[in-house]
Amino acid sequence: MELARRRLRRVADSVARYLTYLNPNHLTIGGLALSVLVPVVALLTGDPLVAMAIAAAAFLLDSLDGSVARLKGTAGSCGAFLDSLADRVSDASVVLALHLLGCNALLTYVVAVLSLTVSYTRARAESLGVSGLSDVGLMTREFRCIYITAVFAVVYVLGVHAADIALAVLAAGLAVTVLQRLRFVAKALSCKL
Repeated sequence: MELARRRLRRVADSVARYLTYLNPNHLTIGGLALSVLVPVVALLTGDPLVAMAIAAAAFLLDSLDGSVARLKGTAGSCGAFLDSLADRVSDASVVLALHLLGCNALLTYVVAVLSLTVSYTRARAESLGVSGLSDVGLMTREFRCIYITAVFAVVYVLGVHAADIALAVLAAGLAVTVLQRLRFVAKALSCKL
């Protein structure tokens, strides 16, 4: 998993080199705008492929903003805050789109809550001085984005019942990730649970 994460980051950094003329916050806002568009498109068209394409573009911008900021030397608290906020809205919006395409309401709710919880554990841990959580767990941000995007393809090819199974697997992976992060933070803070 770690090898795959490093490769994904290397690819993002390679692409970001061509985008350093852009403001990284504009990439974040662009990704946020696209992610909010995903459920609107799902509702208006019912087309999982169009929704998937927009979600993939939103997630791509999300993966590039930090790389561009690091390459430009402009990474800072404001950009990190904006990115964190955009990530949470994006997660909720894209999962809402899956519900609007016919996926099980309870499963989409559980996936949304667990996805937000995974993100929250990192943010709260960092506020307590614990770093390194972005690489902890089975379903890190990069893999959540890839997996959720793939669920749109499952809706298109195999239907919502197969997508519900994929969402149940995702929910299990997210729950494991929450537990992995809880253990990591508890160890870092010397908590006895």
